[in-house]
Amino acid sequence: MTSLAWRSLISLSLPLALGACPGDDAVATTEDVPSSTSAEPTTTGAMTTTSGPSDSSTTAADSSSDGGMATTELGSSSSGGASESGDSTGSAVIQVCGNNVIEGTEVCDLAQVNGETCQSLGYQGGQLGCLLTCDDYNLLGCFICGNGVVDIAEDCEGGVVPEEITCESMGYQAGDVACGADCLFDTSECSICGDGVQQGPENCDGIDFGGNTCASIGFDAGNLACNLATCTYNVSGCSGGQYLQDFEAGVMPPEFTQGGNANWVVDNGMPIAGTFSSHSGAIGHSQTSSMSLTANFAAAGTVTFWHRESSEACCDFLRFFVDGVQIMQWSGLGGISAQFNHNVGAGQHTLEWRYIKDGSIASGSDRVWVDDIALVPGVPI
Repeated sequence: MTSLAWRSLISLSLPLALGACPGDDAVATTEDVPSSTSAEPTTTGAMTTTSGPSDSSTTAADSSSDGGMATTELGSSSSGGASESGDSTGSAVIQVCGNNVIEGTEVCDLAQVNGETCQSLGYQGGQLGCLLTCDDYNLLGCFICGNGVVDIAEDCEGGVVPEEITCESMGYQAGDVACGADCLFDTSECSICGDGVQQGPENCDGIDFGGNTCASIGFDAGNLACNLATCTYNVSGCSGGQYLQDFEAGVMPPEFTQGGNANWVVDNGMPIAGTFSSHSGAIGHSQTSSMSLTANFAAAGTVTFWHRESSEACCDFLRFFVDGVQIMQWSGLGGISAQFNHNVGAGQHTLEWRYIKDGSIASGSDRVWVDDIALVPGVPI
């Protein structure tokens, strides 16, 4: 080949060589590399990284505490594979114990008890609560009254009030504490005189008379007042209404009860006053004859009656009792009638006149008389 021919060949090849061989500082990018498709994969020494949806799951054991409330995420998940419906996202259920909202697997939460009550769970009553873990009910406030066990929500059982529990120990002045049908203390019979509320043993308190008037407590008419210091009725403004029994009907009134070995009799033999009087029945040695009368006194008042005796002075007596307690006794042959007066408190009282003999000797008429009984302001029951 001639010298000209070689020079021509070199000049044509040099630009091609320069274009095919980049310099040492050249940087290759994916845009510079043409893509190729091959039916078979090629293996290179480079590490291949595949990006796509990552798998993750969280169970109920993964929980955190924030501000005193336990937060639990239930059943949240995501998957790289698409679901049959094409939805590739999952949803998480969050429950927070202590937010007063029942969520997830919680049975209850604070005051929210899912509509349940102590009664619906088989108890008689009480206040249903919720455990702090929200996984069950707090039953300490529920009770069954009448099972003989004083539960936390009860004060008492079986109608029994502990000896140390009194109206006074509970801040009242008087009255009696009872065990109610609901196994709670009943203080309706306790009172504080001066609080303006008629309650318990009080007749009245201030202007509260419990709905009573002179007429309703046994008088005919008048204006009822209240003794502020004692909370008892002042009946000085009432009129009429006292019980008077003079036996002038000639028969024993039905309100009297007979007792002992012989009944008392109403007749006209030696009456104390008027035409008729009552007297003891015919009895022997060591026997008794009695008559009694139970009356309700709307206010503190008096019992007054006339009496006469014809009996053995030492040993055979007319005895007068109030509520089973002997108040006075008389005997003798003087045959003189006398009047007796005794004060009684408000409330119900049983009055008894009893002739009692010892084991020997009978003197005089061997009987006693009672007449003109007056109860102020008492009304027989």
